[in-house]
Amino acid sequence: MAITVWSATESKVMVDQTVIEGLQSIEYKVSRSRADILAIGQPLRQGVEYGVKVVNGKLSVKSCCPPLDEKLSKASMAEAKFTLQAQLKKGDQQKTATFQECYLDDRDFTMDVNGVGIATYTFTATDLQES
Repeated sequence: MAITVWSATESKVMVDQTVIEGLQSIEYKVSRSRADILAIGQPLRQGVEYGVKVVNGKLSVKSCCPPLDEKLSKASMAEAKFTLQAQLKKGDQQKTATFQECYLDDRDFTMDVNGVGIATYTFTATDLQES
């Protein structure tokens, strides 16, 4: 199986159909809680039981992202919810990662003497669909 190296210059990330301008990076992690099923009187586990799927991510953007800043300022969950879609590309190959029912946890802002301001948005999602 060949490995595809996705191109940052060809790919794009969207918040509710709006492209994020100045995107520097996207990171995400999908994890599942797991519990061992133990056999009484045996030193080996009998199996495993999977639980909740948790999706966490981060977006780093030059200066700021007005659509995300707007979501962060909303008081109601219905207004704060958004969909995030990452369209990863390399030539003719494409992969889409759709994060469903996203909510922002926080925003950090950093700026050093040699660069520009970078806003980092941390989010959670109910689910991730990749195609």
